[in-house]
Amino acid sequence: MFKIGMQNNKFILICFLLLIGPAARAAAPAATVHESTIRFMDLVSGPIALHGVQGMAGLNIGARKDEAVVGATLHLRLTYSPSLLPDVSHLRVSVNGVAIAAVALPKTEAGHEVERVVVLDPRYFSDYNEIRFDLIGHYSLECEDPDHSSLWATISPLSDLTLTTRPIELRDDLAALPVPFFDQRDNRPLILPMVFAANPSRDAVRSAGIVASWFGMLADYRGARFPVGFDMVPPQHALVFATNASLPKALNLAPVQAATIRMIDSPADPTVKLLVFQGKDDAQLRQAVEGFVLGGNVLTGASATVTATQHARRPAYDVPRWLRTDRPVKFGELVDDPGQLQARGIAPPPLNMNLRLPPDLFTWNRTGVPIDLHYRYTAPIEKDNSLLTVTVNNQLLHTYRLTPEAQSGGDGRFTVPLLQSDFSRQSRGLVIPAFELASNNQLQFKFAMEYHRQGLCKDVFMDDSRESIDPDSTIDLSSFPHYAALPNLALFAQAGFPFTRFADLGETAIVVPDAADPAALEQLFFVLGRLGRQTGAVALAYQMLDSQQALAAQNLDLLVLSSPKSNELVAHWGRDLALVLDAAQRDYRDTPRAPNPAVDWLRADSRNPSAGQTTLRAAGSLGAIMSFESPLSAGRTVVALLGTDAGATASLSAALGDDSKVPLIRGDLTIVRGSQVESHQGTSQYFVGSLSWWQWLWFHFSRHSLLLTFACLATAIVAALLIYGWLQRLAARRLEPRSAD
Repeated sequence: MFKIGMQNNKFILICFLLLIGPAARAAAPAATVHESTIRFMDLVSGPIALHGVQGMAGLNIGARKDEAVVGATLHLRLTYSPSLLPDVSHLRVSVNGVAIAAVALPKTEAGHEVERVVVLDPRYFSDYNEIRFDLIGHYSLECEDPDHSSLWATISPLSDLTLTTRPIELRDDLAALPVPFFDQRDNRPLILPMVFAANPSRDAVRSAGIVASWFGMLADYRGARFPVGFDMVPPQHALVFATNASLPKALNLAPVQAATIRMIDSPADPTVKLLVFQGKDDAQLRQAVEGFVLGGNVLTGASATVTATQHARRPAYDVPRWLRTDRPVKFGELVDDPGQLQARGIAPPPLNMNLRLPPDLFTWNRTGVPIDLHYRYTAPIEKDNSLLTVTVNNQLLHTYRLTPEAQSGGDGRFTVPLLQSDFSRQSRGLVIPAFELASNNQLQFKFAMEYHRQGLCKDVFMDDSRESIDPDSTIDLSSFPHYAALPNLALFAQAGFPFTRFADLGETAIVVPDAADPAALEQLFFVLGRLGRQTGAVALAYQMLDSQQALAAQNLDLLVLSSPKSNELVAHWGRDLALVLDAAQRDYRDTPRAPNPAVDWLRADSRNPSAGQTTLRAAGSLGAIMSFESPLSAGRTVVALLGTDAGATASLSAALGDDSKVPLIRGDLTIVRGSQVESHQGTSQYFVGSLSWWQWLWFHFSRHSLLLTFACLATAIVAALLIYGWLQRLAARRLEPRSAD
């Protein structure tokens, strides 16, 4: 009886499991996975060229800390040389130094583009990953030239990598910040929603703008967007701003009595985090925000309260991402890692260094910006065609021949032979012509070492050359004053000038007529994030005004954002503007196309005035960016982003966020119609900055050649009369009879 009972119990248990199995599976949440595609064109500027017996190239791919890579697939579009021998040639694919696959290169498909799919093992992925491509190529089974021109393969920028990721539930720990809201491993644009209660106060919006500038600074080249929501639960990591009188209803936040920063789970998904800034009132909310951007490095735990904050105003031109103008700047200060100034091999990739100059740098009548350049390299055995080529913005500056060690002596110092290394060090003086410089520049150093062939079967190819640019090389802007002709939207689009003259936006007021309009707030946060990107600093000191307050905003630079009331404000100010908008009517005065600012940014405008004026009514979206001198304070600037509707507002942000369209924004008026950008330049002009009196006279007189001629003639006549009078008095004194003794 006992055995039979046990068998019956087992039978009942099995039946029970079979019955509840489908229900249990239905109740258990399915593991969510996400697929994202990373295009090679977003990582490199062109095709990946592999050359030689062991041509090599790599791509850096980051994996977010809140995601685990569970699958990865490469889709390669490849073209390779018809001369490669298929039995001894292949393309090796590695992940973090581990060979994953060897792609065959059959003869039948050589010479035209082919597609290959390579599945990568996700277990080899970590936070920072390098996917490396090595061309193992041979054109002969006997002696061969390792640098022969027939040894090549090219990977198209249309190739891509598809990553399958699974979200990881992170702890509520402020020490992880800015992760997961921003992860530097992720090179995609930052999309970070901001959540408010309905009808947020202007002070709450201003505090959120400070945080937007901080995240925009971190996002840097990626760009940042901040969608705005009211009383909602966001589907992704987001920021929440609340006071006791204004709590988002969907989040069930409890009131607080102190400035508080918390990381919490989203009520809809525990893998989604919310960063909550909360205070008893708007003043405490501002305190929480300032504590976050100023003391984020010491935040820990799930929650923190901020008891006090204090910060000083930044002086003019104290902008972290601009080159200093009070002393020479070392190259080591302009890179994150000294390894960025080092190269390996006979034909290494170029060494790139970004130069962000103050946009109002006055380089008129100057040869250019001086550089004291020091570089090292493995000296060639004999005099050859080894070269260092220096370019700026893809324009050739100079080419230096790399001489053998016995001929180098570039620094003129004696070295003890026993201590002498295999590196030569040379020093050069270099000047970057002023007309080749803009606000954002790239300085590039390209080493090319000649390979000495001893003849077939007589040498072994060893590519152990090393090259470097010394970090103590300097660039010097200390002799250049600050002076610029405005209006010039190119300076605003590329560097945020004149607002970024103070990195904390201390003399900037942003005009936002309607603080409850999500489109207006999204544009506000986008602009602040972009200014943070351009300065590398947080906008702690900007003011936010409505349209009535803007009418009395003296001694401030004004940035007017899109709104129907903004159109009315600009129309009130701008009787002489080239374009005045409202929802349907456009008053437009024809003006010439804006010149190229890289060449003509300080040239006198001698073009004809506008040919005519038109008033019309039209449907559809039209956006415009315009700049003019503030009618409230001389020498102050107004930049207005105007649009006929929400679509126009979005197109303005898209144009400013597209690096390919930013160079098209210049002059004093830029018209944006969808993806079309067209700029115009009027004749009104004013200057900001300061010059010495003699520079001021020389510059302004030089812009009016006829006036300069008359001034020189008048000066010569006055000088001649003074000298003539002095000589007459001297002669009369000499001819006077001497008095008797």
